[in-house]
Amino acid sequence: MSPRTITNAGFNLDATVGDMWVDGSWIWPLAWRDVYPVLIQDNIQIVHKDMADRVLWKHGNELHDHSSAIVWQSIRTREPDVDWVCIVWFAQCIPKHAFLMWLIMRRKLLTQDKILQWDFSRRKNMNMMCCLLCYADYDSHHHLFFECNFSSQVWNLVRGKVGMDNVEPKWSVIVDRLCSGSSSKSASSYVSKLVVTATAYAIWQERNARLFKNHARPPDAIGANVLQTVRYKLMGVKFKAMEKCEGFFKLGIFMTLTATTVGGD
Repeated sequence: MSPRTITNAGFNLDATVGDMWVDGSWIWPLAWRDVYPVLIQDNIQIVHKDMADRVLWKHGNELHDHSSAIVWQSIRTREPDVDWVCIVWFAQCIPKHAFLMWLIMRRKLLTQDKILQWDFSRRKNMNMMCCLLCYADYDSHHHLFFECNFSSQVWNLVRGKVGMDNVEPKWSVIVDRLCSGSSSKSASSYVSKLVVTATAYAIWQERNARLFKNHARPPDAIGANVLQTVRYKLMGVKFKAMEKCEGFFKLGIFMTLTATTVGGD
């Protein structure tokens, strides 16, 4: 309904629904009923003139105060919950590591095996390519994390620091181990997730450095970088029950951390 239509009928543009309801009936012109059939519907709720107008959002059969959150919940596409969400997005994670972890879990990294699936004509050129970490096979999600000989060496250097000595360098096995304790809020569970995500991030960075910059580092340098990254992160984390964490922090990379640097409530 245009402003001209409203003003030609003698109404104010600031008029409310309450202004149009007088003595139990509508006061708009009868001609409007033919032009705007919605006006004759009976499901309009009349409020007292003294009440302020509100914008509401109808979600299903319920009315809610309008907000971007309730609108998003109404229009978004819903997918089944995944069991690995707690090992990707967890409190006090490292955001860039979490994002890469999300891409890995969804198999979205641009690895050589995915390029082959997109363009079969490239197979002849791809036969000349191999994993830049071990030069033994195509790089793929499973190969890079951590079945590659190079990345498995990095994993072997860091896994013992978080009590995962018996976890073999296979992504599915590592994810199953993390998922089994994803509901735990213990320091060991938290640090295990930090170490795994940091290791995956370091491997992907090393792969890209070799591909685009021709820079290479040995496994022990990458392992040391992973442990240093986790150590720096833990220096800014506060744990509620610090006395329960002290035994854990005496392991390998955390020996330099004290209750003062880690903090506590």
